[in-house]
Amino acid sequence: MKMCGINGFNWTDEELIKKMNEVIRHRGPDDEGIYVNKDVSLGHVRLSIIDLSEKGHQPMMDSAGEVIIVYNGEIYNFIEIRNELSKKGYSFKTKTDTEVILYAYKEWGFDCVKRFDGMWAFAIYDKRKQLMFLSRDRLGIKPLYYFRDEKNFIFSSEMKGIAEVKKINIKKNINKDAVTLYFALGFIPAPYSIYKNVYKVEPHQNLIFDLRNKKIKKWYYWNLPRYDPVYAKKKLIEKGKKLFYDAVRLRMRSDVPVGAFLSGGLDSSSVVGIMKEYTNLRMLHTFSIGFEKKYDETKYMNIVVNKFHTRHHHYKYKKEDFERFISEKYAEVYDEPLGDPSAMPTYKVSEMANKFVTVALGGDGGDEVFGGYTRHLYAYRIDKIKKIPRPIRSVLFYLIPELPKFHKLKEGMEMSLAKSEELYSKLFSRGFLENTVYDAWIYEKMKVLMRTSNYKFGEAVRIFDLLYRLPEAYLVKTDRASMANSLEVRSPFLDHRFAELSQRIPLEWKVDSFKTKKLMRKIIKDIVPKEILFRGKQGFTPPINEWIFEKKYLDKIFKKTEILKDLAPEIYDFFENKVFVDINRKENRKYLIRLLLFLHWWEKWMES
Repeated sequence: MKMCGINGFNWTDEELIKKMNEVIRHRGPDDEGIYVNKDVSLGHVRLSIIDLSEKGHQPMMDSAGEVIIVYNGEIYNFIEIRNELSKKGYSFKTKTDTEVILYAYKEWGFDCVKRFDGMWAFAIYDKRKQLMFLSRDRLGIKPLYYFRDEKNFIFSSEMKGIAEVKKINIKKNINKDAVTLYFALGFIPAPYSIYKNVYKVEPHQNLIFDLRNKKIKKWYYWNLPRYDPVYAKKKLIEKGKKLFYDAVRLRMRSDVPVGAFLSGGLDSSSVVGIMKEYTNLRMLHTFSIGFEKKYDETKYMNIVVNKFHTRHHHYKYKKEDFERFISEKYAEVYDEPLGDPSAMPTYKVSEMANKFVTVALGGDGGDEVFGGYTRHLYAYRIDKIKKIPRPIRSVLFYLIPELPKFHKLKEGMEMSLAKSEELYSKLFSRGFLENTVYDAWIYEKMKVLMRTSNYKFGEAVRIFDLLYRLPEAYLVKTDRASMANSLEVRSPFLDHRFAELSQRIPLEWKVDSFKTKKLMRKIIKDIVPKEILFRGKQGFTPPINEWIFEKKYLDKIFKKTEILKDLAPEIYDFFENKVFVDINRKENRKYLIRLLLFLHWWEKWMES
């Protein structure tokens, strides 16, 4: 197993592939390698986790010299697959999962990925078939970008790898649709990227590039099952607990030290609670970040640390850390705009963890599986209101008075009258522009998700977070921040079996009008302290809402917004006529933060 960076293109250039490796070297400081022949150039940088010997060197070739792989990720069940392949006559020279992927591909072809439990982004060059086979894991934990035109195909773990080969970072190459989606969502969803001709391999997608005719073929090898609830609470709790223990056990397979992020929330606390079954907690390094005043979770983190007695490391995140990160690190780490302020403390906690461990377990995915966000409560309430016959709701909407104390009730009634496909943007992108590419994009996604959710809006919102927001926002944040510090982060909740289990849990056992993660709390009730079990959700976000109101940041925002005038005129008008008119409005602050981060990205990649 190894967390790494991968690169490649469909022509011969030894010096260029080495340069690509160099710009993503932070992803793999332990080793690097290249493979070049008349058809392809492949590159790899390695962060060693299992089989630390030179045998794990990549690019790796099978014994017949027919297929070559560059791979970033972890296949947690590789031992079981290796045993199965050994029975079929395959012999192995290493203890790596890389070699297992090679022979799994030779045995089962493109369908090999259906057998993997893990996170991955890989490219296999098949000499026999004259193709490159790229794949990304089911939930999009590991990133994979590609560029293509009439002749050239280039791929890399990060955008900066492709930028080393092609001059993509020029103004005329900015994807205007991606800019709109960024400001609407705070991230750029796959397959879009900030540049034209550069795309993301989507989660649970396979891609083939034919080296002869230069054509691409793509397909999804996995789909989230349709929402089909099982009303057997005891069985679901038992299954959830068994899966949780197994997912943690698999993610602790490592030949290097393993630690854990520990915020004091439900997700990370329960992960550490289960780790005690597989390690001595007194030897386990855990890491947390604290903030000022109301933003701080330190009280809860201390409860968990005192319960489990881990070797805990805590850092109080300050305004100076924010200023240093945004001016020196943000745009280098995030080479595509990302509007999530929690990226900043995530980088800091990764930096701290890297001093003690090479692998850290985290809690990403718990909210998306079990229903942990406030928006899931809102969506559930809409479903409840929708049970009232529509004609009655229409009458009630007009009868409810326009008074502050009735505001939420009237708003809920109004929202329930909208089409489900349009409801997401009305609820969660309030105040943003209408009739943009975002409206069309979200409409199409919600149309599909309403079918997947069996027409439960509350489920459709949770599934949206699982399939779109999680991989292209929260996991991008974690991957770039951790890999910039040569740290591997693994989350048990990102086991695809949890995603499938979530489709069997009734919506009303996930959330109700006031409580989140209801079933999860029952699964972990014997694992975490009671004070943690019954606490609500608190985001991992610094007080950036306050910090950006300093003059130097507001000056930057007001002066540099001009760049949007030609780039995306409708977005420019949105800021000038809506956001800047009332910058103290809560809804507008998130757009200010997105703009500030976009401007820092622009300075680094478009002006420097």
